[in-house]
Amino acid sequence: MRETTVGNRYALAIYEIAVQNNQPEEVYRELKVVMEIFETDKDFKNFIDNPLIKNDDKKKFVENIFSKMLSEETISLLQYLIDKSRLVNIKEIVTEYLKLYYEKNQIIEAEAIFASKPSDIQLQNLIAKLKLKENKEIKLKTKLDKSIIGGVIVKIGDRIIDASIKREIDSFRRNFKI
Repeated sequence: MRETTVGNRYALAIYEIAVQNNQPEEVYRELKVVMEIFETDKDFKNFIDNPLIKNDDKKKFVENIFSKMLSEETISLLQYLIDKSRLVNIKEIVTEYLKLYYEKNQIIEAEAIFASKPSDIQLQNLIAKLKLKENKEIKLKTKLDKSIIGGVIVKIGDRIIDASIKREIDSFRRNFKI
């Protein structure tokens, strides 16, 4: 629970700075890169987590690694997080930042599960219908699951819209006790 509070507090501050600089989406993309590196590169994580290494050395290290791929503003934010010993909370900060960004920009994430790869037209139609239903912009992620046989299952937050053939068959079996 503490990480969510830390993540929320820092995400809010970072978001406000990003908005002032007119870069909220760019900052999110760059923080996400750092988060992914932090999660996948054990050496990087261990270096940042090591209490025996001075913060100045960590800040120089971060600047050397990210200077070609991140903006100066994001590097400064990372160095600030190092000073506050909060770079270890990067996942929570980025997660909370994304929630805040989506909330402020009326965006929701949805996941669509298909039995086979949908066409671009099918995806566009689904996004248009969800946008109309939710009255928000839709960030759609797709997955494949052959077990649903056909149709689609859409997850939006804690809601599920199951329009799969598997559900229809299961419903038919229950109703007719087959």
